[in-house]
Amino acid sequence: MRAREAAILGAMLGPAGVAAAQTMDAQRPRTLVVGTPAAGARTDRIDATRSGRSATALPLAQSGGLRTEWRAALAASIDVAPVVDALGTTYVVGTRGEVFAVARDGSEKWHASSSAIETSAPALLSDDTLVFTDAAGEALAVRAGTVRWRVRFGRPDATRSIPPAPLALDDGGVIVATEHELSALDSEGRERARVMLPEPTAVPLVAAAALGKVVAIAVSGAVWTWVPGSVEITCVASFGGPIDDSAALFDDHTLLAVAGGGRHIVAIDLVRGTATTRAVAPTGLWLGPPSVEGGTAHLLLQAPTSELALGIDASGGEISRALLTTHPPAVASDGGVAPLVPLSHTPLLVDAAGTLAFATLDGGVGVVSAGVVDLLADVCPPPAGPARGAAAPTAALVPLGPGAFLAACRSGTLVAVRAGGAPALAPAGP
Repeated sequence: MRAREAAILGAMLGPAGVAAAQTMDAQRPRTLVVGTPAAGARTDRIDATRSGRSATALPLAQSGGLRTEWRAALAASIDVAPVVDALGTTYVVGTRGEVFAVARDGSEKWHASSSAIETSAPALLSDDTLVFTDAAGEALAVRAGTVRWRVRFGRPDATRSIPPAPLALDDGGVIVATEHELSALDSEGRERARVMLPEPTAVPLVAAAALGKVVAIAVSGAVWTWVPGSVEITCVASFGGPIDDSAALFDDHTLLAVAGGGRHIVAIDLVRGTATTRAVAPTGLWLGPPSVEGGTAHLLLQAPTSELALGIDASGGEISRALLTTHPPAVASDGGVAPLVPLSHTPLLVDAAGTLAFATLDGGVGVVSAGVVDLLADVCPPPAGPARGAAAPTAALVPLGPGAFLAACRSGTLVAVRAGGAPALAPAGP
């Protein structure tokens, strides 16, 4: 890439999203909101680096125990992470394309039907328009209960898997993806750039803002980078196989993910094009993605009889460990101990102080701070019968402002959790 082009793209790519030139129509004057607000959790894993890092403090384990602030049952099942705007409004996309906006006090503000199938996690644009894609190769924008636009930008996904989560652009546009395409759309859904992926991807896109690039990770583990507007896409390196869940940007140029069937934490240097094993699971399996804060990657470790949270520094050394829950060992058909296989799980959240929020396989949620673990049971109870254990009962954890976070249950219930000693939020007025 030419030096001048790199400088321009580096200026356009901010820490919250990727920016490109906005298409304007002189015959249709309108107000354009630019810049992605820092507050809230505006995309899957909170930000465009997929860091899992909350900008507001999570509840402390020492503050008198966790409690449920409110519960809101939605008429939909949830498989992807909700997003939260600067005012604390939560936006949820259901498995059948239903869209809900829930106010900070748990009351429903509006809902809409999009008829989308197998939807991606959504992203909030600069003006709080919600954008997501589906397995039909369409991108949809919803605002204030109305579908603003719906455009087909790619081929339908033959496997009908959940598409990669999109990236919001600082100028009000968005980058969306199917298995085989990346496309940059403006705020009205008009395509302004596109590139074909040589191999399929289903992992959320990552913004490497300092490099002026969008990162796409193939199902094979290959890492591809794209400069928005370029007609070429570049294979930088490979994780050596499929990664667990998704990846996070550890610093300006290092991508981190769990690979090797859960045995390794692998770092990809996006500048040098190298792959390095940063840490090997001590006993058990790493569960991705990592949550990154202050030079530390926080990950779940699935052991034969427990679930733990470990902190790993840039050299791969363990700097923290917390026991989250225990369980009996899995039993094989012959009555012996079954080998470990990565289980469905809910990624961690971390805040600036290193406090973690986690969810357990039996539907509890909790926090870890200063080595103390506080668990609130039965927040998202797992289903009974054959479906039990098929997927973690908590689809996602999302920050919900100072001292609180949200558990999105796959059953369709949202649960706001805060510290027991903290005052309840007064219900919103009419």
